[in-house]
Amino acid sequence: MKKMMIVILVAVVCVAAAFGGCRFIRGQILDGPGMERDTLYNEDAVIAQVNAVYDYWNELRTNFDENKPYVTVDNRFGTKEWRQVRDEVAAIDRECECGGFFDFGDEGPLDAWTYDCYEGAIGADSIQVKLQPDSTAEVRFLVKDAVTIKGIPIRWLMKIEDGEWRVANIFFVKDNDLDILQNMRDYVESTRQQNHHK
Repeated sequence: MKKMMIVILVAVVCVAAAFGGCRFIRGQILDGPGMERDTLYNEDAVIAQVNAVYDYWNELRTNFDENKPYVTVDNRFGTKEWRQVRDEVAAIDRECECGGFFDFGDEGPLDAWTYDCYEGAIGADSIQVKLQPDSTAEVRFLVKDAVTIKGIPIRWLMKIEDGEWRVANIFFVKDNDLDILQNMRDYVESTRQQNHHK
């Protein structure tokens, strides 16, 4: 019996050595570039990143200096696809005289990150995270400022990109902001082409 236990122990050590000390998370072997998942794929990491977005947003607002370069919230926390669509819409919006996506809001241009919250510090409240099997996370929370006491419900789709959680999509209640941006881009572009051919 003792010999059998020793054989089993040696076999386990050999198998562990064969995997080179790889770690197991939820039945998956993590090695190389995917190893960050064991530290990122949890609710606390997602919540920390949501709070980091608004900490950064508030820092930009309070210490903004137009003479110094800065990284936008979109570029700092959005996925590559989010940034690409956002840049395309902003470029079309600047050129179009028909009014565009960024031309409305009570206190100025409507912002996907804050919706219509501009008074004082902006933050996320009642954050709920649902981790998905495909290394994404659905995040629901209320965005609040000094006067929006009840908060505005927002839902984010986040995914791990470039070694951190990034925002892939933003939803306001029933609206899908990335779809709105894409639709706005297509609409403004078609309107501009029709006016150009007249």
